[in-house]
Amino acid sequence: MDQVSMLDLATVSAVVAALVTVIGNAFGVEKQYRALLAIGIAGILWFIPREWGEQVLMALIIGLTASGVYSQVKPRDNENELMRMQLREDIRQEQEREQERKQREELQRQRQEDPERRRDDTPY
Repeated sequence: MDQVSMLDLATVSAVVAALVTVIGNAFGVEKQYRALLAIGIAGILWFIPREWGEQVLMALIIGLTASGVYSQVKPRDNENELMRMQLREDIRQEQEREQERKQREELQRQRQEDPERRRDDTPY
């Protein structure tokens, strides 16, 4: 059996991950079954003859790189997250304003109820 380098394993792992993403999304494979899909793809790639395997692997890397999947960089839809953060900030600010309003009302009520506080206590 030929020596297998860590680079070989890393390359095959990355290709398997990218293929699982592509196949899973294309055919609507549920996430709970994607691990089995990964094992199946890895088995196929590992057990094909070495001469073919290198060519197949190279073709997969070229195709996946060209499609943008191999890099495993996918843009996130941050719009929803930004909207949630803005909503939370708006709620927090509204709660602060409401708390300040209640404090002012309480202070005003105390001043009206306590005539001693309204008196001017200056000695001169």
